[in-house]
Amino acid sequence: MSTVFPHDPLVAASSVGMEAERLERALALFRSQQARGVFPGGQLVVRRGGHCVAQLAVGLARGFRQVEPPVSVTLQTRFNVFSASKPLVALAIARLEEAGQVELAAPVARYFPEFAAHGKGAITLLDVLTHRGGVLLPDFIHSWERWGDWEAVVDALVRAVPRYRRGTLAYHPHEFGWILAEVVRRVTGQPLPAFCERELLAPAGLKGLSFQGSAAEASQVAHSYWVGSRPMHVGQVDVSVQLEQAYNSPQVLTALVPGASLWTNAAHLAGLYEVLVRGGVTRSGERLWAESTVRAYTSRAVFGLDRSNRLPITAGRGFLVGAPWPTFYGAWGTSPCFGHAGAFCTLGFGDHSTGLAVGIVTNGNAGPGDFLRRFRPLIGALRRACVHPT
Repeated sequence: MSTVFPHDPLVAASSVGMEAERLERALALFRSQQARGVFPGGQLVVRRGGHCVAQLAVGLARGFRQVEPPVSVTLQTRFNVFSASKPLVALAIARLEEAGQVELAAPVARYFPEFAAHGKGAITLLDVLTHRGGVLLPDFIHSWERWGDWEAVVDALVRAVPRYRRGTLAYHPHEFGWILAEVVRRVTGQPLPAFCERELLAPAGLKGLSFQGSAAEASQVAHSYWVGSRPMHVGQVDVSVQLEQAYNSPQVLTALVPGASLWTNAAHLAGLYEVLVRGGVTRSGERLWAESTVRAYTSRAVFGLDRSNRLPITAGRGFLVGAPWPTFYGAWGTSPCFGHAGAFCTLGFGDHSTGLAVGIVTNGNAGPGDFLRRFRPLIGALRRACVHPT
């Protein structure tokens, strides 16, 4: 077993102020979900106080469909975590904001001039970070064979006509990452993955978070499955059909889809949230973001009915955050929680009040109702296990 962060050895729950029995109940719940067939396979990693207190790997990474040979999940198995990638994109923008290279109130077109075409000139970086830009690309998203062509992505963004008026809350499933990645490229001269690796991931010891890779590497990524009984649409896209067809294909796994595709495991996801819970400081003591910046990005910026999913959401700048009212983090009092779901199977999150940093990665999707039933009690159990301050 690795002894290197984020796969460092386990410590006793009591050593970081957690009650072992309560923690075990949360772990048992995760195991029972997989045993009941809620998802084929997954990982759960829990960190607190700079230490790892739980790490589980259960079930199948591949082989849920009979046409595939079975492959078991290990702690090192990488999954596509879908929109759980969005916070990393947002954090790249935060890095540029702190360096004075971008202003969130500025139009996207200041950095990506062609984007202004077709009435998009007033849309700001903050609008995109908070899903209020109004730009959706359902036709291009259906053409997933083209996602690997960055010039085609940029052309689609330029040609796009806003579906909603600027300021309308409409979740940008893919557009979020494509727009902001192009801003990063224009400002720094580097593709988003290279910028993130140099400026964020290497200093944090988290190079196991990858936006894309080779076809050989893609062949080792866990497959994703739709296990729901009914179709599900997000932004005019039937994800129940597209999820397996597109996201298990080498074309998509090797494409740069920064707002909806990231290869990683639960250990690295939890490691990222540990840096944020620490106020933007890595384990080596290097500060990647000011604590005030972390708080600004992980606090509530908008709340309302999301036109894309037709569900209420509470969002920060690239993060889905808790609230005094019910959210997927719990029934009440989850305002200190911040993170992001990935499709309907994955969640990375941190908790400013308890100091938890958690990665929950699975490969079974059945829609938002199933996501709530799975994750709300699991997160609640983990938070209740934190009985003493760290």
